[in-house]
Amino acid sequence: MEIKTTELYMKIQDALQENKRYIFLRGSSRSGKTITALQHIIITALSQPDTLITIARETQVSIKNTILMDFKSVLTNLNLWEDSRYNKVEMVYRMKNNSIIRFVGMDDTTGKLRGMKSDIVFVDEVNTVSFEPFVQLDIRTEQYILAAYNPEITEDWWGLEYEGKDNGIMIHSTWKQNPFLDNRIIQSIQELKELDPDLYEIYSEGRVVPPREKIFVNYDKYTEEPRYKERYIGIDFGFATDPCAVVEVLINDKDVYCKELLYQAGTTNEDLIFILKELGIDRNTQMVADSAEPKSIQDLKRGGFNIRGVKKGSGSILYGIQKMKQHRIHIHEDSTNLYREFSELKFKKDRSGRVTNTPIGDDHLIDSVRYVIMEFADKPKTTYHFL
Repeated sequence: MEIKTTELYMKIQDALQENKRYIFLRGSSRSGKTITALQHIIITALSQPDTLITIARETQVSIKNTILMDFKSVLTNLNLWEDSRYNKVEMVYRMKNNSIIRFVGMDDTTGKLRGMKSDIVFVDEVNTVSFEPFVQLDIRTEQYILAAYNPEITEDWWGLEYEGKDNGIMIHSTWKQNPFLDNRIIQSIQELKELDPDLYEIYSEGRVVPPREKIFVNYDKYTEEPRYKERYIGIDFGFATDPCAVVEVLINDKDVYCKELLYQAGTTNEDLIFILKELGIDRNTQMVADSAEPKSIQDLKRGGFNIRGVKKGSGSILYGIQKMKQHRIHIHEDSTNLYREFSELKFKKDRSGRVTNTPIGDDHLIDSVRYVIMEFADKPKTTYHFL
């Protein structure tokens, strides 16, 4: 069998020759960590009959459109994928030699992890996983654990202790060691250097960066109407104490232009519909809002607007922040509340003075921008508008 892989594959093999139990793959974006780990697991399953392998991520929901798709792609490239061998309900793939590969979420509410034995475990994005469920997998794993992650971690992250064990190892990799990357992906990674130095160190160089208290640094002000390719409206609903926040977001590749349209408490849905129409917004403009307010979204739909709820899941706030930091944010000079939120939003410090990953501060208008970027940015478009 011929397989195209990166040098990381042999480094995993070398670690196993050294009897390492905890093999942590720390690397940049697109360094090949996940695919190489899957290749290793599949080859092992094929060559060792009756092997029981567990592939895990933070949540069960996140598996379907991430690691499972990668797993299927690797098997397909090897001409080995068979639909009949995959049980969608149990999320289990059975090889012809009786090796079993199952997919589990670490957000276990049934106690399943406590009885789940494995020969080999692979935890993808292990930096998003809590310590306790990892321990539950560890104490029931016969052979070894592979764990892949981008180094967006705190100084006291529990995984560092496992890397430092006598039977543990950290293998570092970057996209430069992956010979199969498209030039457009390489360019996108390299552009991070101009957008956010910390993100560049993490996602291009695969280095650990001490957390920064101030969340955003990649923003400035604009005055003249910009050239843009897409126009959207983001809404964060509010009423009694929290203001209703509406932002116009214009996107031109990596440049995002944000204009505060409404920042007002006590706004009913009827008020909001009237205000949006007064602003000249109609059903031709795509809008996105907090999906936690389905009734408000339905009210606006009945009011004649093209609105949807943002797709959210576990960790969506931090994911959205990282997506925002991958763009150049420009704030209209009249958007005083929006500029204030960008200036003041920080990550909370714990009692020891260490920076956590919990945002603190007003973020109502920022949330409106975040919804737009999460829902629409960096996705193929065919319609263009220029001023």
